[in-house]
Amino acid sequence: MARFRKIVLATVASGLVSLCSAANAGEIYNNLPNISVSGGTDAISADGPAFNSFSTGNTASSLLDIKMMLSGISSTPGDPLFTVSLLSDALNRPGTVLMTLGTFHDSTLNAGASIYDISVASYALAADTRYWVELSGPSSSVAWDYASNATGAGIQGEFWAYSPGGVIAVSSNTDPTPGPYQMSVTTTQTSDLPPVLPDPGGGGGGGGGTTPPSTVPEPGTFCQALSALGIGAIAFARRRMVRS
Repeated sequence: MARFRKIVLATVASGLVSLCSAANAGEIYNNLPNISVSGGTDAISADGPAFNSFSTGNTASSLLDIKMMLSGISSTPGDPLFTVSLLSDALNRPGTVLMTLGTFHDSTLNAGASIYDISVASYALAADTRYWVELSGPSSSVAWDYASNATGAGIQGEFWAYSPGGVIAVSSNTDPTPGPYQMSVTTTQTSDLPPVLPDPGGGGGGGGGTTPPSTVPEPGTFCQALSALGIGAIAFARRRMVRS
């Protein structure tokens, strides 16, 4: 019986940890509901690099995953490469490269537009800060799908940019021209970590921060309390078992 109670308590504690991990993760940008919102594609070899911005909320977080609507020719001669990078913000324009999120071969692309998933080990993001995702590949066949409207989570107030002829042109997501590019950004809250200072060379990080401060405990704080309760329950049960 004592062994059974130990197993039950361990299972409950494990469940609390899993629940907290799930509660802390969330999409802060997403206009990938379905392919029907596509407005067209921009070929990166001709119009790239291409860029899409997103902004964090009022707590520090970690970047976990980026999904992009991409297409290309998997049989491109020489199997060229394309690169996805995270950039700082320079007064609502793409800034400096903070991290290369991945470099991939054209052979990994599908001819038709499909979701390309880029997992990130973890990258600390500052609160109330704008970042940019860059897609580059001057010899690649990769193309980035753009939306026909500016609907979706975290879309309003952001920007997209491309560089036909080598000159970066930036547009607001609310401009009447098609855009922004289709992607999603998933982060996990790390409010217990110190904020990451913006890259000094990237200019002013702007945007985001439109969420008012909340009086409700942050998910991370709530989960820490649950974990402490779980650990305390296990310790108490063990003392009861020893005494009995």
